[in-house]
Amino acid sequence: MKIYLAKADTIADYSDMAYAKLTNYRKKKTDKLHVELARLTSITAGLLLNYATKDYLNAGSDETAAGLGAISQANTAFLESSITEISSDELFDAYDPAYDFEIEELGQGKPVFKERTDLYFNISHTANIVVVVMAGKPIGIDIDGNRNFSDRMIDKFYSKKEAQWVYGNELRKSDRFFNIWTMKEAFSKMRGDGIARTILNLEFLHDTDQVECIFNGEKQDVLIEEQEYYGYKIAVIREA
Repeated sequence: MKIYLAKADTIADYSDMAYAKLTNYRKKKTDKLHVELARLTSITAGLLLNYATKDYLNAGSDETAAGLGAISQANTAFLESSITEISSDELFDAYDPAYDFEIEELGQGKPVFKERTDLYFNISHTANIVVVVMAGKPIGIDIDGNRNFSDRMIDKFYSKKEAQWVYGNELRKSDRFFNIWTMKEAFSKMRGDGIARTILNLEFLHDTDQVECIFNGEKQDVLIEEQEYYGYKIAVIREA
């Protein structure tokens, strides 16, 4: 498993050239967007996925490399080095159309590689930051934070135990809210069901050293990773 990150606003001066490199799939998604930052984010996502696919496959990544399996099983936070930040120059220089594998959408729009059933990816973005995660098993990622939320959201979308944990530390209330929110998003993206179909039946319990994921009343066999980057929360959930 490996995480890649890029800033969308860094390609603003040559967005037309960046757009020209995109697959038809990504161009169609970009063409639907009319706000400049949203377009830049979509373009960056397309280039970053190409970079991540190439790098991941050429590195011969494996789920137990460098002790990552032990890290995941302990449900500890990512090391800073686990996130690879890619500059706009690197996105351009390393671009290789041979790694633009055809994408199809399943279920609620979950994108997957049509032919490479051995390779999984997921994309998330917030503000001007885009993240891509690659793995050998179904996986989901979410980045969020630095925005307003209300107690009403906690009371409506969080279980009683989740709400108690969030309200239990007023100084870290925002951190705790986004810890859980990003996990919920990442889990729903891993499954491909969409957040609306999962959120009310999904909870993440923080009573012990290891976070437990409960869905439809059953504990899930998943690996949970969390990190903070540029002040944003990042959660990754992968099938065990």
